[in-house]
Amino acid sequence: MSTRPSTDTRRKLLLLDPYPRNNPYRMTAKERRAFWFPKLSLPVIAGYTPPDWDVTLIDEAVEEITGEEPCDLVGISIMTCYAPRAYELAAIFRKRGKTVVLGGVHPTYCPEEALQNCDAIVCGEAEDLWPQVIEDFEKGTLRRMYRMDQFPSLEQYRSPRVELLSPDSYMTRHCTFTTRGCHFDCEFCSVSPFNGKTTRRRPVPEVIEEMKKVKEWIRSEVVERMTKDSLFGAMKTAGRIWVGLEEGSIVAFVDDLHNSHRAYCRELWSAMKSLNIKWGCQSTMFLGDDRELVKLAADSGCVSVFVGLESVSADSLDETNKNFNQVRKFEDQIKMFHDHGIMVNPGMVFGFDNDDESVFETAIDFLVRNRVELAYFNVLTPLPGTALYERYEREGRIFDKDWSKYDGKHVVFQPRRMSPEQLLEGFFWANHQFYSWPSIWRRLSHTGQRLIPRLDMNWEFRKLIKRTSPPGSLSPVAKVIKNLQTKLPTFDTNQLIPNALYSLKQNVQAVGQQELFLNIRARRHDAFAALFIELEGTLDDLNAKELLERIKKAAKDARMDIVVNFEHLRQATPKAIQTLMDGEFLRSVKPYANLRYRKLKEAFQSTLQEIGVSDPGLLEETPKNA
Repeated sequence: MSTRPSTDTRRKLLLLDPYPRNNPYRMTAKERRAFWFPKLSLPVIAGYTPPDWDVTLIDEAVEEITGEEPCDLVGISIMTCYAPRAYELAAIFRKRGKTVVLGGVHPTYCPEEALQNCDAIVCGEAEDLWPQVIEDFEKGTLRRMYRMDQFPSLEQYRSPRVELLSPDSYMTRHCTFTTRGCHFDCEFCSVSPFNGKTTRRRPVPEVIEEMKKVKEWIRSEVVERMTKDSLFGAMKTAGRIWVGLEEGSIVAFVDDLHNSHRAYCRELWSAMKSLNIKWGCQSTMFLGDDRELVKLAADSGCVSVFVGLESVSADSLDETNKNFNQVRKFEDQIKMFHDHGIMVNPGMVFGFDNDDESVFETAIDFLVRNRVELAYFNVLTPLPGTALYERYEREGRIFDKDWSKYDGKHVVFQPRRMSPEQLLEGFFWANHQFYSWPSIWRRLSHTGQRLIPRLDMNWEFRKLIKRTSPPGSLSPVAKVIKNLQTKLPTFDTNQLIPNALYSLKQNVQAVGQQELFLNIRARRHDAFAALFIELEGTLDDLNAKELLERIKKAAKDARMDIVVNFEHLRQATPKAIQTLMDGEFLRSVKPYANLRYRKLKEAFQSTLQEIGVSDPGLLEETPKNA
């Protein structure tokens, strides 16, 4: 490695944010300006570089990296999906005799691999380590690995040098953060492993002072651009500012959990009122439970929240350790944000073990019905360093280690309840459906604030998806599963019989009105041989008849065996049980599928003895092909 400085007396640091040149999802400049903002990792490194160094920062998604850039030291921050390109760039500069240091999430969790492609790596958060890296480089004593011993303090934090980012290339360069770490433990997420399972917070006065400085800097830059532009150009820029399209019109908090501490949020958002800015952040859904806090956020300028919704299936959320997201509350929480003029941008993930082909249409229906203004869809991806990666490795389910495919847009593992091809096709289909013109119109027609920026975001997202993704498709079984699922009211409450398998803490008479529904949920059987229908709540004769109609249609359309599980049903009427034994119905289903009632005998044995069972095979536990 070379530590010789350039002929200039000041040393030169080149910071690179890699992005593959041939990436099909590369955004146009207009798309970036509509909805994209930069990562802060390299501006932070620049802020912690000694002032006697000249720093150049290149985001390859925006600018081309030639490999001929003047430098003494090269720093590259790596996300897993960009690791192959980062290694290519490292090789180019090392061939020139330049020293290359790699950092970020991927080198932290794949250190041996990273060390094969560079001169040194930085593992973990780099603020305390980077000054030592610079000092060692200057002395010619650069070590191979620098590993974080403790998390850096966020007090007296040096402001990220966002002025080094390419101008007019993002939705905003006015990015900052207030917290690090996450006390949640979502299986697929690398935030808590990398940044810690507790949250650290920057002092509010320091955050406010930084925001003031960046606001004034961006404002001065815009004014200078307008004064140098033609009259028409200046008027165009003024118009963009007025409608909220100009860079700097919104501040982006890039924290993974901005609202992790309510008292902190109250202090921060109250202090932000005087700044007269618009801002967006990443937030939990349950912020929407607190009307007072949501109002304070809106009053301080909040216009957008990115929320990790992930799924509208409670089973999928439980599976990934995200059961603090309550599906039953989602609609009210979204409405709370909307009532205060705040745009909701959910992040959605497809491919959990509880997901089958119905997950795509179910998710799109929910998002469109609740008129969320924007959504980001991803295929579940087992990133190195996460518990999900470790579990899938143990189970032998990861079949592709090409890191360039670990971008949330490829399938690199074997899903549980669908094929990799079905998962990818459904992902494509969901993107196209959500950003179709009917969907955009329905979702945005209620918007009373910042309509033009929100429409512009959807329009640019639509162009990106149309250009980069095939239309996708859903299997016929996906529609069958979705049509099976419903929630039916229960009207007949006479002679309700408790399910003998269901342990009630209260007697039947104490069951509240909220229990008088029948929930029908459906999914593929784990062995892919049958449709599995789960019943919850209360079954009366009317919804028993509706259940049979849905079963009959599903049998004809899917030509798959069907298992109906009664284990979690709370109660049923004798007439409803009798309806389920209807001989004419059973004969109508037989040509298309084997039907089985699981746990019905154990749940309502005395009623069945009175009614009689004409087909004993109906009460077998599993279908023949399961």
